[in-house]
Amino acid sequence: MIRSNNWLAVWSLLLTVALQGERTTQEHPGAVLVPNEPCIASKAVSAHAAGATDETFEPEKLRADFRIARGALEEGHSGIYRYTSKEELDRVFDNAEKSLTKPMSMIEFYRVLAPAVAAIKCGHTEVSLPKDFMKTFTCKYGFLPLEVRVLAGKVYVWRDISCAPATLAGMELRSINGVSAAQIVEKLLAAASGDGDIQTIRMRRISGWKFSTQLQALIGLYGPYDVALWDSKEKREIKVHLEGADMTRLREAALARYPQDQPPKTSGEFKFLDEGMIAVMKIHGFSGFVDVEQKKTLEDFYQESFEAMNRKGTKTLVLDLRSNGGGEDKLGKLLLSYLLDEPFKYYDELVVNAREFSFGKYADLPEVPADAVERQPSGKYRVVNHPNLGIQQPSKPTFAGKVFILINGDCFSTTAEFLSQAHYHKRATFIGEESGGGYYGNTSGAVPALTLPNTKLIVYVPLVTYYLAVSGYKAAALGVLPDHPIRSTIEELLAGADKELARALELARGE
Repeated sequence: MIRSNNWLAVWSLLLTVALQGERTTQEHPGAVLVPNEPCIASKAVSAHAAGATDETFEPEKLRADFRIARGALEEGHSGIYRYTSKEELDRVFDNAEKSLTKPMSMIEFYRVLAPAVAAIKCGHTEVSLPKDFMKTFTCKYGFLPLEVRVLAGKVYVWRDISCAPATLAGMELRSINGVSAAQIVEKLLAAASGDGDIQTIRMRRISGWKFSTQLQALIGLYGPYDVALWDSKEKREIKVHLEGADMTRLREAALARYPQDQPPKTSGEFKFLDEGMIAVMKIHGFSGFVDVEQKKTLEDFYQESFEAMNRKGTKTLVLDLRSNGGGEDKLGKLLLSYLLDEPFKYYDELVVNAREFSFGKYADLPEVPADAVERQPSGKYRVVNHPNLGIQQPSKPTFAGKVFILINGDCFSTTAEFLSQAHYHKRATFIGEESGGGYYGNTSGAVPALTLPNTKLIVYVPLVTYYLAVSGYKAAALGVLPDHPIRSTIEELLAGADKELARALELARGE
């Protein structure tokens, strides 16, 4: 998520920010990708490019990169010990560095660094491989041609782009090249970024195509792939042999075959039900336009929607924030202002460690303006000119009816902040699964991409720690927990069932 407020906006423009029953066995040996079809076989890579992916680095260079990454995080990440104590994090970092005793490739070093950084438990902090490198890597090995969903720790096929004899969608993935799905999920979760102890966001972040890419990057499983799956309808295990494929072509094929998966082109949608007594507002993201041609912003959308509800005398608002990953700070606060009828505080404070950082040579990092912050006795700096600081005023017309908010693990950053505030002010009933962002705030704002000089791995280092003006929530390392938990099966998801919305409408109608 990119934050955009005053001096933070300058940073954001300059910096880069972005997954039973009785067993029998059935073989499907001929499941290969067919050229000139929506699922495309991987192409051969040149000898030069192939050699580049296998370059190794001596231990001293690996340790040098590790220390640069660790130093930048300790120096710049103002919330580094929010969920993990310094003592514990030092232990994790020390052990990781001690393992760098032999030459390693970039991928091998990534498998050491990524889990160590993930131990910070910050959803805006992560390690990534260079984009060009991954393009080369996919050409050399090919990715698993299955898009998956990780549900309650189990892996299910969501989109099958493999051209297998029969669709694999809906089946539970049990193993890949002899490695169990449980082992794979455990390792992927250990390296996945996420706030605190929230698992919903981590399971979502290793789902989708990210699962296929991380099979190679973190687990070391390459194509071709021998996959064992459980067919719950037939109550038997099947095995398929899948050739790897180029990720760009896989994504293109998936969008062509499943156009419903394309990201929305609008940031908000609104409709009335039951002759206006129920309103359903869907916000896809706290940024962009609701109507691109008319340049209608979310500010306009809020005003028009709440005015329309006021005219119709709407009694219940169903606010759908599922899979809203965040956006502009002010848009979360503005939405809350239509739900409260008294002045309120949104942020307690925003903190940065310093105005200048020594790792600027490895990242595009401008200086923090002196008038944007105020030095504290601790040596850190408090942001003084953010629009969400201080007493905030309600917006008119205020909606005083019932509010049901639909949430899931992809509710993150700005969205998670809004959810915490709505929960703290007891302004809504929550339906779905635990939200993806920490209840008391996060560390984000400007998120410089630090490129390690030897291996070229990229480490994202968020610099601004947000402290929300909320209190009394005992589960400090969790997100907002739903009042009505909803869990959907893969079959229900494939059928397009919307259990969260259905539950909200039942409650709104008193059913």
